Amino acid sequence: MRKRLTVFALVWMLLVPVAVCAGDLGGGSGGVPGTWYTGASPAWIDPAKSPLVFVHGYNNSASVWWEGNDMYETALAEGYQTAFIDLHPDRDMWENGLLLSQKLKTIYDFFGGKKLVVVAYSKGGVDTQTALVHYGAHAYVSNVITLSTPHHGTQLSDLAYSSSAGWLAALLGSQNDATRSLQTGYMTYYRTITDPHENVVRNKYYTLGGTKWGIFGSALYWGGLYLSSYGPNDGVVTVASSRVPGGTIVQEGKWNHTTIREGSYTFQVFKPFTGAGQQAVAYTAADGESPGINQIVKGGKADVAVKDSFVIEEAAKSFRLAFLSEQRLDGLKLEGPGGEEYEAVEIHQDRGGFFKGAWVHQFEVEAAKAGTWTVTGPAAVYFYTVAIDSPLGAKLKNGSLKAAYKTKWVHFGLDSKKKLKEIRKGTKAGKVKNGDFSEPGVYNLTTEVTGRGSEGKPFERTLVESIYVDRSGKIHR
Repeated sequence: MRKRLTVFALVWMLLVPVAVCAGDLGGGSGGVPGTWYTGASPAWIDPAKSPLVFVHGYNNSASVWWEGNDMYETALAEGYQTAFIDLHPDRDMWENGLLLSQKLKTIYDFFGGKKLVVVAYSKGGVDTQTALVHYGAHAYVSNVITLSTPHHGTQLSDLAYSSSAGWLAALLGSQNDATRSLQTGYMTYYRTITDPHENVVRNKYYTLGGTKWGIFGSALYWGGLYLSSYGPNDGVVTVASSRVPGGTIVQEGKWNHTTIREGSYTFQVFKPFTGAGQQAVAYTAADGESPGINQIVKGGKADVAVKDSFVIEEAAKSFRLAFLSEQRLDGLKLEGPGGEEYEAVEIHQDRGGFFKGAWVHQFEVEAAKAGTWTVTGPAAVYFYTVAIDSPLGAKLKNGSLKAAYKTKWVHFGLDSKKKLKEIRKGTKAGKVKNGDFSEPGVYNLTTEVTGRGSEGKPFERTLVESIYVDRSGKIHR
C-alpha cells in the first residue's frame, strides 16, 4: 500500500506545477496575482526548445492549464520546460500587462536567459501584448501564441454595459476593469496605439480562433447565438476578433472557448510555431464588424414579477430566446400571440463566462407566430436576448427598410490611472452620429429599432455597441 502511495505522489508531483518565487504561494482557482509556477523538468531538455509560459484569461487563474485540462501534461510529455502565472482575473490590460512584464523578466532569468514563448488564452493575449509592446518585455520573448484572444474586444463586453443587461451584470460583478476595457470601442482605440508602436514588430504573433459554440442548451450556446450576428465565433470571441494585425493565422477551427485552451485539442496545432525560426506572414485586418440586426435585447429589475414583451414580425421563421437572471426561475413562462405557452428547454448556470453566476433559461420556438410575445415569471434582475431567423435583418442592414431609432447611452470617462469610470447616462433620438459625443471616454450605446415590414406588420430590433472618443476628439468604433 505504501509503495502505491509513493508512486502516486511521484506522478502527482510531475503533473502539478510547483509554485516558485514572487510572494505568497497561490494556485487553485484563486491564485495570488504575481505568483508564478514552474512545471517539472522534462527527462531531457532540448536546447532548441524554448520554455513555454502559459497566461490565463478573464475570470480564471493559472490552474486553468492543469485542472480539467491536459495542456500542461501534454507540453511536459513533448519535452518542454513550462511556467504558469497568476494575473488579476478581473483587471484591465494595463495593470496585468505591467505585472506580467515584470514576471517575464524573472522567468526569463530562471530559465537561464532562454527566450520564452508565451501561450496566452483569451484576454491573456491582450495582457501579453501590452506587457511586450507598452512595458518593454519584448526582449524576453520570441513568439506569442494566442488562443481565442479578443484582440478587437468582444461584443459580450458591450452587452454587459448595455441599458438592458447592465442591471444583471452589475449585480453579478461582471462590470469590472477587465470587461470595461474589452468593449469593442475601447479595443479599437487600443489597436491604434498598439499596432503602430515600434515594439510591436519585435515579437512574432500566431493566432488560433474557434467557430464552435456547442449544441442548443450548452454552456456557450447563448453567447454564440448572440455573437452570431457578428460572424463565426466560439461562444465568447468572434473569429475576426481573434486575429491580431501583423500576425499569422495558424488555424480557425471547430473549437469552442473552452476546448481551444485544452492540450489534446490544440497543442499539436500550435506546436510548430513554438520555434524561434518561424516566419510571420502579415495579414490585412478585417474591417469593423457591423452591429447585429436580428437580435432583440431587453432587461431590467422586476421587484414584484417579471412581465416583459417583444414583437416577432410576419417574415420570421423561428427564434431562440436566452433569459439570464441572478437566480433559477422554474416558473418562467413564454406566451405566444395566440396564448400558447412555452417552458424553458434548458436551464443551467454560467460558471465562468462574462456573466458568471447567471442562470441561463433557454427557449426555442419553431414556426414562430407574428405578434407580441410575453415573458412572465417571479421577481428577478434579468435580461434576455432573442435571436430571430428572418430575412428582414438583411433589409435593415442594407438600408432598404425604414425604421425609427432611439438610443440609451452610458458614458465612461478615463481617470488619471486610465481606469474607466461611469460619468453620465442619456437618451438620443434618431441614428447616432460621430459628432453626437465629444467628451473623452467610452460610450456604450443600446439602440431600440422599430418599424413596419413590407407587409405592414411591426418589427423590433436592438443594436448594442460601444465607441471610444480619445482626448483629441477622434471617434473609434
